[in-house]
Amino acid sequence: MSAGAPVEPPLRHLFSPVRLNKLELPNRLLMSSLHMNLDEDTRQHQRLARFYALRARMGVGLIVTAGCSPDAAGKSSPSGFALDGDSEIPRHETITRAVHRAKGRIALQILHLGRHASHAGLVSSSARRAPAIPYTPRALDEAGITATVEAYAACAGRAVTAGYDAVELCFSQGFLVHQFLAPAFNTRSDRWGGIFENRARFAVAVARAVRSRVGRDFPIIFRLPCLDLISGGLSPEESVGLVEALTPFGIDLLNVGIGCHESEVATITMSVPRAAFAGVSARLRARFPGLIFAASNRINDPRLAERLLRDGCADMIAMGRPFLADAALADKARRGAFAEINTCIACNQSCMDFIFASGDPVGCSVAPDCARPEEGRFPPLAASKRVAVAGGGIAGLGAALFLARRGARVTLFESENRLGGQLQLAARVPDKQEFVETIRYYSHAALQAGVEIRLGRAFTADDVAAEPWDHVVLATGSRPRRLDDIPGIDLPHVIDYRDVLENDRHIAFPAVIIGGGGVACDVAKYLIRRAEAGVSVTILQRSSRKLAHKVGRTTRWVLMKELEGAGVTMLKSVDVRRVTPSEVDVIDRVEGRERSIAAGAVIVAAGHLALSGPVDDLRRQGIPFTAVGASRAAEVCNTNITSALREAYEFAMAFS
Repeated sequence: MSAGAPVEPPLRHLFSPVRLNKLELPNRLLMSSLHMNLDEDTRQHQRLARFYALRARMGVGLIVTAGCSPDAAGKSSPSGFALDGDSEIPRHETITRAVHRAKGRIALQILHLGRHASHAGLVSSSARRAPAIPYTPRALDEAGITATVEAYAACAGRAVTAGYDAVELCFSQGFLVHQFLAPAFNTRSDRWGGIFENRARFAVAVARAVRSRVGRDFPIIFRLPCLDLISGGLSPEESVGLVEALTPFGIDLLNVGIGCHESEVATITMSVPRAAFAGVSARLRARFPGLIFAASNRINDPRLAERLLRDGCADMIAMGRPFLADAALADKARRGAFAEINTCIACNQSCMDFIFASGDPVGCSVAPDCARPEEGRFPPLAASKRVAVAGGGIAGLGAALFLARRGARVTLFESENRLGGQLQLAARVPDKQEFVETIRYYSHAALQAGVEIRLGRAFTADDVAAEPWDHVVLATGSRPRRLDDIPGIDLPHVIDYRDVLENDRHIAFPAVIIGGGGVACDVAKYLIRRAEAGVSVTILQRSSRKLAHKVGRTTRWVLMKELEGAGVTMLKSVDVRRVTPSEVDVIDRVEGRERSIAAGAVIVAAGHLALSGPVDDLRRQGIPFTAVGASRAAEVCNTNITSALREAYEFAMAFS
């Protein structure tokens, strides 16, 4: 295989300068605000500063920080990221100085969480609890509103002192200002609620106070709600009215906000087409030709960004998670080295899901070193090592790449004539085509790093003895789990999910899927999307857990909503007793009765079993070996892209 890739023409629009008030930017790439779960830990500000500085050094035009609260009530937690007192300024100077040393520019996003704060002192426009938050907020009274407006202004003033180049006022995404703007959140009957002019009063007061505090020459970015996608959100006319109401206070950049955390339509998952909402920015830009606009949401390719600028959809492009996937995205785009870009696939597993669930430091599934203290650095091995990697799925590709970057001489064996393993199947599921980008990046990067790739070659006992390996990495993956204990499971209409996804096997409906994990639900989605008309699909899960329970919080609801909308029957707590030529007989443990479910085809998607590779031969030869990815599992395995690449990375970094 060859590592060569053509260098494409330069992106003239994306890499042209733009001026925000008195701030000159070298290009039109805006790194959007990203909560990192590092922000609220005062011990992590040096790490956070390095995270931002690395991206600044790689050439992003303007970085926007994580949302920073102007007061105690607006923090995510009592220790949340804030600039609510002068004592906080030195920690923020750590960030701004690091970015400026890297020749970058950085804006502070001022964000008050309102009813989305996770502490008992939260406030909002109204005393209405947000979903998933255990506390009911206190509705701000007149004195509280006045104090909060002043807190915004004071925070902006401290941002100037701390060395930030601009501030972004987040008035969207369902946070405090948005909670005043949208009727869905604001049920007040005083001068701060009811008609639009009243609901917009708080936003206007904050804008006026902040502009007065920072002066007319300091850049203010407004992230405004332009398409709420919720019942009771701002109407398009009200979004226009909000822009008109704020224009007197100097909108130096209007960052177009799409949706919020309570939106009824997906806005940031892999199921959302690229640049799906760019038309919103285009319409507003036509309405306000004197303003500078940034388009956002699911723009992950700089060539797409260039087209949006060229076509007049926006003046800048806001990308957040793509800068998690590749810190050097701007530099690679500027050089036209698009094959070298590690593309964000919007899987949400290590970013959004961590924000809303785990609390772990945010990272990136396809870039396992993202935001780590050592990000971008691969220390050389003390001595040359010759390593064989058995398996070219994502775990094997990752291990091969990371070892090669440390200086190992790596040979990768893959039994098939293509790389990617299970990701190739995943990419055939509707809305998961982005996985192709991960295969593309890791294949290209491995070749660039000097990995020798042998396709159509399984790693066998002969290969164990053929060369003087210092170490062997077993990334042989897994095979679908069979359910041989079920009578009738060997009938010809019973197939495993690979036959459906890989071979496009004809399916006779009604179809029954045995298994309730993410793969089973993906197969159901594949079937209903492929069918020309409504079809009958039933999912049978033997456990009592919720279906697809390992799919992340920010994506599972989208999958379940589609399956439910398509009429897929989903049964939990069932024991499959037998399969017949026309039915599947089960015992429903919930209802305590036997049921027979019609089945023209039965698809098994009940997990995987690890493939071990030539372990005995390696032991006989005395060659050290390490299993990564699905191969690590003792029996049934549930490896995903996140764990596979993380294990490969951690092994490679510890290897000696």
